[in-house]
Parts: sequence; structure tokens; C-alpha cells
Amino acid sequence: MMTKSLVDFLEELDSNAELKEAYLKDPVATATSYGLADADVKIIKNKDWDTVKSKFENLNKDIKVHSY
Repeated sequence: MMTKSLVDFLEELDSNAELKEAYLKDPVATATSYGLADADVKIIKNKDWDTVKSKFENLNKDIKVHSY
């Protein structure tokens, strides 16, 4: 199974109501079951938004800010 990226996960949260609902209930389990690498799950667990921001910047993607 190919590991999905943190950026893909966060972008999908924006458009997938079912994924967002699961994330709101248990962010870490949702990130794990989505297929994120352990390091990316740790970013979610620690709410390390500075690292998230840098991942988007590295891809030259616009950042949307949500508070879940």
C-alpha cells in the first residue's frame, strides 16, 4: 500500500465530509487509517501546524486555515 501524503489528507478533509467527521472524533486514528506515514501521524497528534504550513509552502500550495 502506498503511503498517502499529509497534504493529500488535509486537502481531502476539506472536501470529504465523512473523513472530516471521523477526524473530528479521533484525528490520530483517522490519519493512521488514511495511510499516513508515522511521522505525519505524529504531526497530527502533536498539532504541529508550523510543519504542516511548511509542507504546503514546499509544494507552492495555498494554505487554508481551519480550526477543527
